[in-house]
Amino acid sequence: MELTDRAVSASSIAKRRCFACGGPPSSGIGEHIIPKWLQKKFRLFDEQLTLLNGTSIPYRNLTVPCCIECNTGFLSRIESSVQAVLHRGSVLTNEDKLALARWLSKLLIGLLVKETGLLFDRSKPSLGTIVEPDFIDELRHSHFVMQSARKATSFRCLHSEFPFSLYSYRVSNYRKNHEFDLSTNIAGQSISIRIGGFGAIFINDGGLQMEVGPKGPFDLSGSDLSETQFREISARVHYKAALREATHFYLTVENEDSIQTEQLHVRSFSGCLPGSSELRIFRDWNQTELSYAMSAYMHVDRSILFDEETQTCRTTLFDQDGNLVAEPKPWPDDPGR
Repeated sequence: MELTDRAVSASSIAKRRCFACGGPPSSGIGEHIIPKWLQKKFRLFDEQLTLLNGTSIPYRNLTVPCCIECNTGFLSRIESSVQAVLHRGSVLTNEDKLALARWLSKLLIGLLVKETGLLFDRSKPSLGTIVEPDFIDELRHSHFVMQSARKATSFRCLHSEFPFSLYSYRVSNYRKNHEFDLSTNIAGQSISIRIGGFGAIFINDGGLQMEVGPKGPFDLSGSDLSETQFREISARVHYKAALREATHFYLTVENEDSIQTEQLHVRSFSGCLPGSSELRIFRDWNQTELSYAMSAYMHVDRSILFDEETQTCRTTLFDQDGNLVAEPKPWPDDPGR
């Protein structure tokens, strides 16, 4: 817990100290956010990731400051643990869930830490960095999920086994030479990744999405989807994450050997629902807002997605009879189809 406090401090981030513990970084290039084995397998070294300011960076340059102890220690164990899940392409046990969540937490934190070291506009340094260093403190809970790999950790949670939401899918219909997808929602602290035929979505929300839907949108977690359908599911989860209006209080006890953490209760940012004693956990779902999220994450023009007459979003997931579509028709301007 002390390492987390030190690592997320604006001072440590601004001074480019180890992103995992806040200590002095090594003299090397640091931690690869997307591991080299994954970059090699899917030929990602020269592929570009779009940053929050709209610029792009090659995956090979996605590194963050890290010390040797963290890099070769608990971060290495996180990588080793998750590889079995990724190679198998399925989540079978609670150990698998935790291994995947720790790894996705590392990716989410790493991506944002990287953006704290890049100027928003290189021609105007006065505008500062893409992400301000003090924002990383918002990821304290995600950092704790990652740090839990350092020692035996037990959780007692209100909504599921763990203090996060996590969904996984089999993706059987994707384009040739298009085996990797990555997207995030910073406001919602969510990350979606597809590696070949396996897709997963992690939300740093204490498990609130699990409370309203333990299998995600339309109860499809664990189902077979196409590449397009997985992007739609990701868009819906990212949008839901951004609607979150609540947080949790925790009681955490740590000794040299183990950590015990318990969710005590939920606190809403905006109080109770009108005329009710029920806490407002999410803002109201809005189809117009959703259409913009789907357009961005699915790379499809919004006019194709949104039905102005009914004010609803079209879907690739179900036919008119409500059956899951095995192989949906591509949208007209879906690139690569």
